[in-house]
Amino acid sequence: MIPENPLAEFEVASGALRGSRLTLFSNRLVHVAGESMETVPLAQLAAVGVAFERDPRKLNWAVALLLVALILGMASAPLQGMLGALAAGIKEHVGRESLDAVLLATLSVLGGFARAFVPLAVLLAGGAIALLAFFWLGHTTLRLYFAAVEREIAVRGRNPLMIQFAEVVAAQLASRKA
Repeated sequence: MIPENPLAEFEVASGALRGSRLTLFSNRLVHVAGESMETVPLAQLAAVGVAFERDPRKLNWAVALLLVALILGMASAPLQGMLGALAAGIKEHVGRESLDAVLLATLSVLGGFARAFVPLAVLLAGGAIALLAFFWLGHTTLRLYFAAVEREIAVRGRNPLMIQFAEVVAAQLASRKA
């Protein structure tokens, strides 16, 4: 048997199928992943598509986290001031000492929570920035359409090599249909 030269190859560098390789031959598409291999005859392939996409849910979560971080950051100082003033007022009044001690301890704990708002807001803002970065990177998805099934292979970011590979597969598929 004469070894056949591939028309195009694409190595998946990120995503769920990282490390696998797609190879296009004149009559088939071969997907090798680890210790498994799948061969799809081009006659079984109905269409091929490729698209760069961004997940709008990541943007929504990032905006929500930024709003919560902003609210926590803005509420921390006034809440600390109010709780401190209440605690100082309790110290000035003489009354039942056990009730005063309980109120003072409660206000101190609440003040500690208010002081934790700023670091929590910073962590939430950091998470929001990470989500914004992943939203901006997006992913490129190669879709292989069979008679009743669709197979997706996604990689992180805008990947021109995957787009070129899809164009070669589409051209080979079109030449076989003609």
